Amino acid sequence: MKKQPMLFGPARFFLFVAAFVVFSIGTGCTRDSLSGEAQKNELNRIISAAPSNTEIITALGMGDRLIAVDRYSGGIPGVPPGLPEIDFFHPDTEAIIGLEPDLILTNEINSFGVADNPFKLLGDMGIKVIQIPTSVSIEGIYNDIITIAEVLGVKWRGEALAGTMKKEIDSIAAVAREAPERKTVYFEISSAPTMVSFGRGAYLNEMIEIAGGRNIFDDQNGWFSPGAEEIITRNPDIIFTMIYPGENPVAEIKSRRAFQSITAIRENRVYAIDADSASRPTQNILTALRQMAQEINSP
Repeated sequence: MKKQPMLFGPARFFLFVAAFVVFSIGTGCTRDSLSGEAQKNELNRIISAAPSNTEIITALGMGDRLIAVDRYSGGIPGVPPGLPEIDFFHPDTEAIIGLEPDLILTNEINSFGVADNPFKLLGDMGIKVIQIPTSVSIEGIYNDIITIAEVLGVKWRGEALAGTMKKEIDSIAAVAREAPERKTVYFEISSAPTMVSFGRGAYLNEMIEIAGGRNIFDDQNGWFSPGAEEIITRNPDIIFTMIYPGENPVAEIKSRRAFQSITAIRENRVYAIDADSASRPTQNILTALRQMAQEINSP
């Protein structure tokens, strides 16, 4: 199995994989230092530059304060219709200044593949720009929710949202523990010919375990491209993939001639998991987790 470079696949998948990279570049902020200066002024005009930030902002009941979002955030419930969209990696500085934002919330993935944070110039010009660390664990997602809530001056809402999320995850885990066996799972993020999966160090791996399964690649670290022979040898009971509009990855996986001996194929246990809820480190991973738990624990 070879480690897979991160520059491949459609834009949405690219963002998904990038979201799990811990970058060395950034603002230098920590979760403990993010909120202080931001709360000195009331934040009524907010720009969100990443869909994960947007999902958390709207869940905190602050969507009405958004004045612009990145183009991947437009369909998120709670985002006011018709907002200007900003480029994820190459923001139009002049246009953003014209919007007169009080705060721009960015994410580490905005800096992926570029020499410097693309929003740094705006920060240098006096606009408050706060970069949220990208989390690769469920505990990190809890912290991100509380951090953004604190930045926005509603920390109690973030604590309540994270607490609700924890309770449901604990409930799903308790049900999974009663299952008579732990089914093995292969989760394919990118389809053939460049198949991509993950091992430890991704919250999706945690989610498989919480749902009662075992990742067939839990002896690996991070993201990589497994060979078909290795997948066949490890013979998963279940195969998960992610579905995007206009695609049918389940049918494609089932049709692979080399995979016909795999238990998941023979027993017709290949399932599509909602891509947005699986790929964005927010409270909405619960949707993907419920789907995974249902299929792992079904007879």
